[in-house]
Amino acid sequence: MARQLSVDECCDLIDVLLRAGYPSIEAVARLLCFSPRTFQRLLNEAGVSYSDLVDRCRCKAACELLEQTRKPIHDIAAALGYSDPSSFARAFRRWTGVAPRAYRHRSLGLQGNRLNEIDRGVKANR
Repeated sequence: MARQLSVDECCDLIDVLLRAGYPSIEAVARLLCFSPRTFQRLLNEAGVSYSDLVDRCRCKAACELLEQTRKPIHDIAAALGYSDPSSFARAFRRWTGVAPRAYRHRSLGLQGNRLNEIDRGVKANR
C-alpha cells in the first residue's frame, strides 16, 4: 500500500528545517521517505507546489517572529533563508500586503502619529 502525503506533515517538517536555511525539496522528500519526483507528484495531486509550502511556512514564521520578538528584520530574513533583506521584504509584502516593519508596528498596536514618533526617536538615537 502506498504511503499517503500529509501537507500538514510537510509543513511541520519544513518549519523545523527552515531554522537552518532554505530546505531543499530533495532533503524534505528524503526525510518523508519519498523520491523528489514522487514528492513533487504527490504535492501536485494535493494541489500545492513545494515553493507554495515553503512560502506558507516562511510567512507563518515571519509573522510569529515579528509579533513575538524584537529581532531586527535583517536577522529574521536571514533566519528564514533569505540572503538579502529586501528579498524578504518583497516576499513578506506579497504574502501579507504590508511591509515587515509596518506589520510589526501594527501587531504592537502602534499606528499613525505614534509610529512616526517612534521612528523619529529611533533615528535621533542613532
